[in-house]
Amino acid sequence: MTILWGDGVGLRAFADPISDEEAALLYRWSSDPQVLRWSGGLPTDLSLREFCERLRNDQLDFLDQRRVYLILTREQRLIGRIGLFAIDWARGDGELGIVIGEPMEWGKGYGRRAITLLLQHLFETTRLQRVHLFTYPENVRAQRCFAACGFRVVGTLQRFSVERGEHTEVEMEVTRRAFLAQRSPRVTLALFQEQCPSESRSR
Repeated sequence: MTILWGDGVGLRAFADPISDEEAALLYRWSSDPQVLRWSGGLPTDLSLREFCERLRNDQLDFLDQRRVYLILTREQRLIGRIGLFAIDWARGDGELGIVIGEPMEWGKGYGRRAITLLLQHLFETTRLQRVHLFTYPENVRAQRCFAACGFRVVGTLQRFSVERGEHTEVEMEVTRRAFLAQRSPRVTLALFQEQCPSESRSR
């Protein structure tokens, strides 16, 4: 498998094999109100088995309109997910989504480093020109993180979601030109051919 390594954080393609232990972690995050408060969405009503089946199907149905990765620590411990969604390659635009699923890892800079790594990789290896995102106005910590990665506030807009109904969100963006102008180190690709520590793999 291929892992993108940056400053103490790694990004592993979501399409790569996911262990049973990792699938259980993803399931726990999808049921954790503390995590969902900031990432959006309602707690899953699926059983663990049903969730894993959907997860495997989602991996097989990996469309070109999204690039999703698992966020790893230096020790290859899974702590979150990040991805670019609704990618319009003709316009060179996509929407960023990220969640650090382990609350004990919040505030340690993993989000900032994962975002920076993903942006560097995509801006240097694809024709992507712009990345935007939406966040809740009260999520000041996330907005500071995004700003540190080069995002700027575009404005606010009204959006609808099942969990919040009609509500206001802040839109932020970063362009390829602006991002690369402030970054010099290139992404390091680490190729891992050996079996990962967990031998239990489900496909």
